[in-house]
Amino acid sequence: MKDLRRRLEKVRADARDFALMSQQAPDLEKRALFKRLADELAIEALELELIVKQNEPLNPCDQHEVVEFKAPSQKQRG
Repeated sequence: MKDLRRRLEKVRADARDFALMSQQAPDLEKRALFKRLADELAIEALELELIVKQNEPLNPCDQHEVVEFKAPSQKQRG
């Protein structure tokens, strides 16, 4: 599973790099190519993220803490 997580991070980094390259490319053809590559890698990253999340055991640290909401009229004054 660590290999998949490393691969996920690598694909995300590559997608960011290609997106940046598409913004900085001097001609339209290269911009389109780098944009297409960035999009493909972003899709691959999403697919890998789903696989990693499905195969990893739940980590209690990843769960969000639920905070009880009390309206101002319900708060105790002291």
